[in-house]
Amino acid sequence: MPAFLPTPESLSAILGRQVTKVAVSEVTGGLIARTVRLHLEYGEPAPDAPRSLVAKFPAVDELPRMLAKVAGLYTREVLFYRDLAPNLGMRVPHCYFGDIDDEEFALVLEDISDATVHDQDEEWPAADVLVAIRQLALLHGSRWNDPSLAAAGWLNRLDGEQLPAWEGLFRIAWKDFTGRDEVVLEPALVALGDQFAEAGFDAWVGDYRGPFSLAHADFHVSNLLFRTGEDGRREVVTVDWQMAMHAPPLIDVAYFLGRMPTVSRRAGERDLVRVYHSALTVSGYPWERCWEDYQRFAWYGVVSALIAVVGTPMSPDAARLYSNKVTRYLTQVADHDSARFLPA
Repeated sequence: MPAFLPTPESLSAILGRQVTKVAVSEVTGGLIARTVRLHLEYGEPAPDAPRSLVAKFPAVDELPRMLAKVAGLYTREVLFYRDLAPNLGMRVPHCYFGDIDDEEFALVLEDISDATVHDQDEEWPAADVLVAIRQLALLHGSRWNDPSLAAAGWLNRLDGEQLPAWEGLFRIAWKDFTGRDEVVLEPALVALGDQFAEAGFDAWVGDYRGPFSLAHADFHVSNLLFRTGEDGRREVVTVDWQMAMHAPPLIDVAYFLGRMPTVSRRAGERDLVRVYHSALTVSGYPWERCWEDYQRFAWYGVVSALIAVVGTPMSPDAARLYSNKVTRYLTQVADHDSARFLPA
């Protein structure tokens, strides 16, 4: 049985208001899950009730549906909204309903319909970059070295029993991607990726001892909804928590900034990481250590970019375009000599 059907009766129960009509429209852009917008009508005036909601369900196509289940993506997002979202410092959509069983999942979330989503390949407004960086500091600071996260077995990790799986997926993805005729990377960047694949993940993170926090692990502008609040200030709402991770917090910072156009990143990244560090409400984490962690985890962008396309059919044009993304992350690695964190 489906975990949830968006009917007037079910939505009335969730909202505590009499919903008389629901219209459903598809939201494009996602492959791992089916996302729809629910347009609501009420039986009586309800000025403070939502006029629309967003609902997420398993993907329609069997392959992404199967991959998402194997990777625990559906379980992770439902449990994130149930167990972690209510106590975060960061702004996320309000969750009205979440449920999952062996076959199905459903989430009913606040609809941030008045927001702007920036193109990953374009320049981003400087003010919005600052807002996003400060939100990361709020997220990480709210669960900094929180021992309860280690007990949440449903969260992703970059160590322990999950490490061989990450390593194996990356090696497959790297070999497959760089073996395509239409993928053109500079030889020096290919050599860096080869070195990382050969060294393995234990060489990269095996001697890392903290800090750890709750990381989004897919913090890029397509998952950030920017808007101007009622007070006139810019704000951002962060969505898509299927990759949520108990991890080194700087993976989010490095991943976010590494996706910027290279010239812009080089011009502003040190100052932006300082903004992040200054906004953290934690002690015992000096600037020098923060900057070194940023440099170590520049590799995360390479890892995430490649693993994201494991088993995904890609046209020649799409592969050429994706090469630009991989190039940005490998260039970030080269700029910071992040290979020094691997054994010689």
